[in-house]
Amino acid sequence: MNPHPHAMTRYAAVTERLVDKCQQDYHAGRDLSRSAPSLSAGQVAIVVAETLEADGLLSHSLEKLMTHARRGDVSDWSLAVLAEIFRAQVEDVDPQQDIFAQARRDELHELAWLALEKTLDSPTASPALWYEQIFFDTAQQYRLNRQPHAIELLKRGLAHNLHFSGGNNAINFLRDLAETHLALDQLTAGLNLYADLLRHNPADIWTYNAIAIRFDQFGLADLGEAVTRRGLELLQSAGDPHGLHNQLTDSLAEMQTSELRNREAEADPAAVAALRAALSLDFTANQPQPLPELCRQLVPGFDRLPLKTAKVGTVKAAPKPGRNEPCWCGSGKKYKQCHMAADLQS
Repeated sequence: MNPHPHAMTRYAAVTERLVDKCQQDYHAGRDLSRSAPSLSAGQVAIVVAETLEADGLLSHSLEKLMTHARRGDVSDWSLAVLAEIFRAQVEDVDPQQDIFAQARRDELHELAWLALEKTLDSPTASPALWYEQIFFDTAQQYRLNRQPHAIELLKRGLAHNLHFSGGNNAINFLRDLAETHLALDQLTAGLNLYADLLRHNPADIWTYNAIAIRFDQFGLADLGEAVTRRGLELLQSAGDPHGLHNQLTDSLAEMQTSELRNREAEADPAAVAALRAALSLDFTANQPQPLPELCRQLVPGFDRLPLKTAKVGTVKAAPKPGRNEPCWCGSGKKYKQCHMAADLQS
């Protein structure tokens, strides 16, 4: 049976079917510790509370939703849902039909990103949301606008990943951080960070690949060629399980013909020398550091970055509707004609 429609977001760490089951178990008075194998009863209670709140927002006017986003007076889940609603509204507004439409599009666009950033600034983390992707997306938005705040968001995303997910995406965050430094013309910081990553693990083909597909765009084609050639040597030595040979070869050809060159001279010569020196390391030269140590070494002030705490939920019994009242499931039927019998047996 298909779940009832719920207010969802692309940043969901739970499926719509799971949301539906958690809400149904709550309304039926079932043991919430059995609702989701990966979530505790308290976490399920949070999912229920936040998704019910967001479902209720769907009946509000757009103006009221915009007020919620500005105030940040709803849960993180609801804020992420509001961002989806505003994005959809942006697509629906046609500037050709309304002379005021472009201003409206801009306002909704800004509110979508404001709502997402408010989810990151709240003190606690909801089990229903994938915050790392929100950190990354908001950082990319700031980067597109050439705003240095992108750096801070990526650092916080890295800290969040290390704290809540054991650092399973830490190296990717560090690569994104290095690339963002370059995109913001902070060449020395970006090159130093890439050099540190290569020293940390000279056999990580993904670092070579990240450099290969981006350095010509930053006017660093000469340095990028050297890194890409070294990446191809790694593939020849260790094999190509990820199928990156053609991509590296194509990137090398693009850099050889790129007109965006010679920006290496704008960086500290020591940073350029450090990256070139890292290319001379044997692929098995270093034992990678533990991720917490690496993050502290590469990100100054890492331990002082603001960090969310896990949100604590309490399990409360859902109020049961009267026999002749509408069923809690939203079917439109009376409770006695819908879920009452099943709830009494649970």
